[in-house]
Amino acid sequence: MMYQDSIDQASEKAALAMAFLQRHRLAAHPVNFTVAYEYISGVHAALCQTIEQKLTARIVFDDFVMAELYSNFIVTTSKENEQLVNRVNQIVTKLSGTADLASEAINEYLEVLDQGLQVLNSGAAEDPAAILTLMINATVELRGSQEKLRDQLQHSAEQSHLLRAELDQLKKSRQVDALTGLYNRLAMQEYVDDWLTQDPHRRIAAIAVDLDHFRQFNQDYGMAIGDVILSKVAKKISAYVQESGLPVRAGGEEFLILLPDVDLRTASEIAEQVRRGVEKLRFVSSRSKKALPKITISLGVTLYQTDENWHQFLARTSQVLTVAKKRGRNQVATEAML
Repeated sequence: MMYQDSIDQASEKAALAMAFLQRHRLAAHPVNFTVAYEYISGVHAALCQTIEQKLTARIVFDDFVMAELYSNFIVTTSKENEQLVNRVNQIVTKLSGTADLASEAINEYLEVLDQGLQVLNSGAAEDPAAILTLMINATVELRGSQEKLRDQLQHSAEQSHLLRAELDQLKKSRQVDALTGLYNRLAMQEYVDDWLTQDPHRRIAAIAVDLDHFRQFNQDYGMAIGDVILSKVAKKISAYVQESGLPVRAGGEEFLILLPDVDLRTASEIAEQVRRGVEKLRFVSSRSKKALPKITISLGVTLYQTDENWHQFLARTSQVLTVAKKRGRNQVATEAML
């Protein structure tokens, strides 16, 4: 059993979990409460460490962040699936290599056998014709069986390549936000880790994007329409990101564009293009056929600093975004304004 608490201990933890939710203005639904209770209990070291890092970096805890924590640390099936994918991927790699080696060995063996038959045919023997006939028959039989084996190995290799493609697709689906098609936080962390592993001093610009007053929009028009708007805005945002960049859904109505090898000025210019592009979008209700209010966004632009960790960088980006929102709707702010 994970917990062996008394009723009093469990009640105390539940009260502390509720206090955590109230402090961060989070609804006490099962996902949020479970994450808070696990954090208060302290039995899951990785979850506690992640939450402490977010608290230190002053990251806002919302339902999106809590759902992400729940998915990454509470739901064990996701981790088990990842381990299963890795194991199957290893098997596929070995099978593919074995098939290639076996096919090559068969071809070499047949070539050697053919050469041996030629030598035997030219040598002196009591009854070379009979021996040759037996060897030829054996060769024909062996060749037939080996060709079947080669075909089977070739088929296995083809199947392994197909399975590898499916596994790659599965891995990609874990990195993509289902609603918007943008990358999620898991993919963002993996990409950033890879970038900084290649070059710890690599320049990375970040553009934080937030839809202005979108929660009020959801209340007025419903979350179904809101989801459509989010999807369309996400598509427009990704249109301004080159292949080397990474468009991410960072929160409910928040997006993040990561741009490696881009300076602050260029990132600010891209942010302005994104702002104008989203401002030009027009939406019409499919039911009433009436025009919906114009959607605007606020953006904050920062540059990663090597003396800070990733959580601090994201927190600083959020602070710049807050500056933009305080200036009014549809604004772009840079870290120079902090």
